[in-house]
Amino acid sequence: MTEQTAHSIPFLITRPAGKADNLLATLDESGIAYLYQPLITTAQVSLKAQDQQLLQQADMLIFVSVSAVNSLQSQCDAALLQAPLFAVGQTTASALQRWLARDVAVPVDQRSEGLLQLPQLQQVAGKQIVVVRGNAGRELIKQNLVARGASVRYVQSYKRLPLPLDGALLCQQWQLAGIRCIVATSNEILQQLFSLVSSAHHHWLQQCDWILVSPRMQDSAVALGIAAERITLADNANDSALLAAISQLKRKYQ
Repeated sequence: MTEQTAHSIPFLITRPAGKADNLLATLDESGIAYLYQPLITTAQVSLKAQDQQLLQQADMLIFVSVSAVNSLQSQCDAALLQAPLFAVGQTTASALQRWLARDVAVPVDQRSEGLLQLPQLQQVAGKQIVVVRGNAGRELIKQNLVARGASVRYVQSYKRLPLPLDGALLCQQWQLAGIRCIVATSNEILQQLFSLVSSAHHHWLQQCDWILVSPRMQDSAVALGIAAERITLADNANDSALLAAISQLKRKYQ
């Protein structure tokens, strides 16, 4: 939390632990007051021999998150990963480049939809494609690439886990702090907030402003009773896009 009075803290940041450090540091430098409360954490999943074989034999490797990269890096020989590399977002691509020192294809539209528009992924009939990800997640990439004739397999390098939190106590703290805007970077976090907070306080969540990162998240938020005019869509989930959206709302609050 920044060194501000408790009643001047408009933003609640919910990005998972380990993924928020740069954003929080930038908010501190910019003098923007916030509370930080991660709702989920990640745990490494041990690779099986079959996973190692899939990675080595792949024609293309797709990474969907920084956690997918980091959890694989800690238990996989980089020499196994010789296939062309793809990342959904620039932060994930940068993590891959630091590890493997190779080019990574990343879309301008840093979502699954953008990835699927890359020219390299249009003619993939007969290709063996491996997607490195966590537990569950969207099926859009696999569905589309299979429809284009590819064989797609998953390698799970990590899993997401909800943190054991007292939702009633947290909601009380957020209200006392004067939170006006909640920043959520995944549907999982959005749903977790509404699960964590009792239904009696859902009205408070619905009256907050929200910064979300995709039209799909906006649809989910509207289904949860959040008015569309309370939602600001960041261009994507990276730090600079989130900071731009937060700065925009900060000006509104002044």
